[in-house]
Amino acid sequence: MRRVPWSAILAVVVIVALGLLAYQSRHEVSAALALLRGAQPWWLVAAMLLIVAGFVCAGQIYGRVLAALGHHASVLWLAGTALVAILINQALPGGSVAAYAFLVASLRRRGFPVASVAMVAGTELLSWNGAVLIAFGYGLLYLIATHGLTGASVSYGAVGLALLITGTLLYAGSRPDATLHRWGLRVKTIVNRLFGPIWSQPQVVQVVDEIVASRRMLLEQPARMAVLVVLQLLVFACHSLALLAILTGLGVTVAFPVVGAAYGLSLIVSTFVILPGGGGAVETALAVALGVQGVPTEAAIGAAIVFRLLSFWLLLPFGVVLSRRLTRR
Repeated sequence: MRRVPWSAILAVVVIVALGLLAYQSRHEVSAALALLRGAQPWWLVAAMLLIVAGFVCAGQIYGRVLAALGHHASVLWLAGTALVAILINQALPGGSVAAYAFLVASLRRRGFPVASVAMVAGTELLSWNGAVLIAFGYGLLYLIATHGLTGASVSYGAVGLALLITGTLLYAGSRPDATLHRWGLRVKTIVNRLFGPIWSQPQVVQVVDEIVASRRMLLEQPARMAVLVVLQLLVFACHSLALLAILTGLGVTVAFPVVGAAYGLSLIVSTFVILPGGGGAVETALAVALGVQGVPTEAAIGAAIVFRLLSFWLLLPFGVVLSRRLTRR
């Protein structure tokens, strides 16, 4: 029996939807590109430096976990590893699996034991999800406080989505180890039935074991986990400041809380996008979030395009070189 290519169908649907949106907004996009020609270059340089600072903060998340396990790594190596892992996660469909494989290869090449690799990957995943929920919650609350639900065109579905994600994570995180393993194997069966043999049983068991070990660390050392969440939020803050610098370079005056709220709202989209490089969905979400906050449409689109250009597309060649260097035996 032939499998239904659900992933390909979903990708086509999303691409068509984004294409229709781009066509409807073609005049705004044209105005945004014209606005970019007059951007002040020094503000763009400042934005790039802030994005790099964000990757340094992301590397320190790995460093904190390794230090707790009695290992040490240089700041440059940690930042480079974080840069490549984040780019892989964004560049490929199902990029989290590929990013995990890179992280394992990179850490093992440095001589770190397998248990330490699993702990780094698991705690990074938990801290990232926690920080995303905090940033999204802030963006949603700020938007409601400043515009109201109807005035800001925020549907009750967005609030429900945030509550659903938070409740689901809390419920799943409180289940016994055996229950999490059973759920993981069920998910594997469903995914493999829909998309073909993607996950094996040992892979699923290993991922669940990492989640269990990370949960144990979270319960035993909550302060340490809180530090990792704060570092993740610093990454988001650096990227929000970079977005603010881009808007300033475009001649738009806007407060940092506004940009931070827009960035937090767009983060939830990057969590669920399966298209390579975000497929334009992240840029669209960021532009819409900025527009809702009162930023002119052409400036919002231009800032979103430049931000993704600096934070993803221009860094891809460096990521390819670094990945080969970090995993070369």
